[in-house]
This record gives sequence, structure tokens and C-alpha cells, in this order.
Amino acid sequence: MRTVLLVGLALLAAPVLAAPPVPPSVWLERQQTAAADEADAAAAKAVKPKEHCRVVKEWKAGETVAQHRICDDPPKKPAGKV
Repeated sequence: MRTVLLVGLALLAAPVLAAPPVPPSVWLERQQTAAADEADAAAAKAVKPKEHCRVVKEWKAGETVAQHRICDDPPKKPAGKV
């Protein structure tokens, strides 16, 4: 009777013991780093104000076109007004 009970308990516990192993910590660190990089890139795009630039000089170096730009700062609000 004990053997039947022990075999039954072993069969019930088998799926719990056969759970997939935890991934190595290096893999988890890579996943967290990739997620942090994506979040930083999304935050940088959201915060970046639109630049007002004009091209002063343009030249070709091989197949690459290079430009010298001058960017103006956007107008600022007066300090006293809200």
C-alpha cells in the first residue's frame, strides 16, 4: 500500500520537478540592458525639441554629402510672465 501511495505522489510531483530551468544571469542582464536602451532612445526622442537649422555650406566627399549647419535656439519666454 505504501508503494502505491509513493508512486502516486511521485507522479503528481513530476510536472513540478520538470519545470524549465531558469535562464542564466548573463541572458537576463542582456535582456534588461536592451530594454533600458530602448527606453532611453524613446525618452530622447520625446524630449528633443525641434531644431531650427540652416545649411551654410555643403560639399561632397566621395559619395557622402557633408553639410555645415548653423542652428538657432528657439525663442524663450520672458522670465516675468507665466
